Amino acid sequence: MPLPVDDPLERLRENEAVRLFVERAVAAAGDFELTDLNRAAVADLCRRLDGLPLAIELATVRTRALAPAQILDRRHDRFALLAGGTRAALPRHETLRTTLEW
Repeated sequence: MPLPVDDPLERLRENEAVRLFVERAVAAAGDFELTDLNRAAVADLCRRLDGLPLAIELATVRTRALAPAQILDRRHDRFALLAGGTRAALPRHETLRTTLEW
């Protein structure tokens, strides 16, 4: 997906990666909203996740417990941040890293 640039809020809302982030965050957290306070963190997250839809969707689940800036602070290890799942899952389905290694 096209990567967002540091645009004003209204233009940022037009970016596909940001729209996906917002849609999935609303689905995950219910009360998520793109605001002037979190727009820079959301845009940076989308850029750091290379605009990859799967990575964006996995990151948005974290909005249930973390603000976008907090997710961004934990970006140094993308695969650990995006890990998590059921113990009944096959090992290759437990984390993004094992899926890619598989």
